[in-house]
Order: sequence, then C-alpha cells, then structure tokens
Amino acid sequence: MSQKGKITVYQAMLLFITATYTPAVRLISSVTSKEAKQAAWLTPFISFILFIILIFIIHSIYRKYKDVSFMDAIYDIMGSFLGKIIVFLYLITLIILLALYFRYFAERLAMSIYPHADINFFIIVMLGVVGITLRHGIVNIARMNEIILPFITVIFILLSLLLLPNIKIENLTPISYKDILPVFNASFSVTAIWVYVLFVFFIGDKIKNKEEIKSYGIKTGVFLLVYTVLMIVTSVGVEGYSIIARAPLSYFIVIRDVSIFGIIERVESILIATWLLSDFIIISVFSYIILELLKSLFNFNDAKPLVNVFIILLYFLTFYLAINVFELGAYSEKFAIPSNVIFGLVIPCIIWGVGKVRRKV
Repeated sequence: MSQKGKITVYQAMLLFITATYTPAVRLISSVTSKEAKQAAWLTPFISFILFIILIFIIHSIYRKYKDVSFMDAIYDIMGSFLGKIIVFLYLITLIILLALYFRYFAERLAMSIYPHADINFFIIVMLGVVGITLRHGIVNIARMNEIILPFITVIFILLSLLLLPNIKIENLTPISYKDILPVFNASFSVTAIWVYVLFVFFIGDKIKNKEEIKSYGIKTGVFLLVYTVLMIVTSVGVEGYSIIARAPLSYFIVIRDVSIFGIIERVESILIATWLLSDFIIISVFSYIILELLKSLFNFNDAKPLVNVFIILLYFLTFYLAINVFELGAYSEKFAIPSNVIFGLVIPCIIWGVGKVRRKV
C-alpha cells in the first residue's frame, strides 16, 4: 500500500505523549493525592504495568491487521454487527472526551490569566484553528507536534528543576503496606490517561512500520513513568497531598512557589503556553480520530466534508456538558476515568481474547 499521507509509529507515539500532558497536569496529582495521599507518587508504577500490557495487545493485533484501522480489526474479530456497536460506543466516548477537553481548555485560561473573559472567545478561536488543521490531515499535525513536544518537555524539565529545592521529604513519606490498596485504586486515574495510546491507533491505516509498536511503546511507557512520577513528586512534595487534592489547578499553584527565583510571571506564562500547545494537539488528534470513526461507521469515502458540521456540533456540546469547572471536575472523576479504563483497557483485552479464541490474532 502507498505510504503517502501516513505517519510513523514514532510520530504516533509523540502525538500520544503530547496529548497526555494537559490532562496529566490538570488531573493526575490532585486525583492520586485524594486516594493515595503521600504515596501518590507510586501510582504510575502500577499504571506502567497496565500500559505495557495494552501495548502488547495492540502490537499483537497489528501483527495480523497490518494495513487497516483498528475499527476494521474490530469488525473482523467481533463480527460486523457487534463490531459496529463497539465502534459506535467508542465514537460517543471520544466525542464526550473531546467536548470535555475543549471546555477545560477555555475554563483553564479563564481561571489562570483571563478571569473576566468570555470563554466563548477562546472556544471559537480554537475551533477555527482546529478546523483549518483537520483539512490538512494527520501528517501535518504530526509534523507540528515534532516541534511542540520538545518545547513542552524542556519547559517541564526546567520547571521541575526549579521546584526540586522546595520539595519536603516528609510530604512524600512515610510509605507502608497500608498504602498498597490506595495506590492501586489511585493508579486508575493515571491509567485512564495513558490508555489514549489505543485511540491513536484507531487510525492504524494512517500509520506505517507498525511492527515497531512494541519497541516504541515500551520506550514511551518509560518516558511517561519518569515524567508522571516527577510531576507528582514536585506537586505533592512541595505543597503536601492535602492541598494538592483540593486544588483545581494543582500544578499551576505549585509553580507559583518558584517566586523565590524572581521570575514568577515568566514561569506562569510559559506554563500556560505549554498547556495551550498540548490542548491544541489533543483536540486536533481526537477530532481527526472521531472523523475517521464516522467515516468507518457510515462508509464515507472522505471525512473532510464533515469538518464544518462537526465543528458546529462540538461548539454546542462543549457548553451543554457542564455549567462550570467544578461540574467538569466531578464529571471527569465519576465518568471519564472509569469510562476511559473500560474503553481503553478492558474492551481491548476482550477483543484480543476473542481474537485469540477465533484464531484471528
């Protein structure tokens, strides 16, 4: 098959890493602190094991289904009728997640630097930019991300280094056997974000050299493990789990502790810039995947004619989802986390198991 218009597994993994940054900054430290308290920094180790299992499942499926999307693999393994139902459920889940991230993007800007601004403006501008981007395809998104991710990574490392002197060991200890169950339960909030790797491979027909999924997947898992542990350690270590657990923008609050270096405004501005870039990538990638899901379900030849209608519907859904940021937070914890784990980990395991039984994987 033609390799034109395709991205590599390496680029796909980079897109996935960037997509995890904004939800990780917003969610992971606070949610893990609620459950695991001072032991929250241990939660990514359990999620790492689950992530590697998921990578092996994706790799196993794509050894057989090399040149098709994940949707086509589902249809073949589960049968056309049941496969369509499963893909439709994925479609609904991803649309809700996308609306959630759109609303979080606007609310975060309003809360951090523009408290009196109308979030309508932020949403309309982002919708316009994403609409233009979608028409140029996944290759252009991946190329932009190859510039965006190194910038985000460098900024995150620098901010972490600035925070290291403020970490208090007593905020991260003591650790005992009593923390095992809380750490395990808290790990689902991390896993709920890392399973986005599966969603990226829904467009497997747009990804080449998929025989390298396992290799790049393990490297990606190690990277996620290091930066997530570092994020939790710097957050909980500086402020303590009780403050982080209650903070809607916990990492933003922690960053303000670097004021002793005399560069508070510059640090906060750069942090917000990384959020915006990560938001752009996750919204663009999820939108592209959703359009491909629609094309698959309804047998369209091209998804581009759907872009305008999709953008308009997304605008209204973004406001319908929740009234304020507190409802968004409750929605994330009560719906998004369990839903992501089910659709990102449990269902792929079932599909893989059925495929093994039917000798299709």
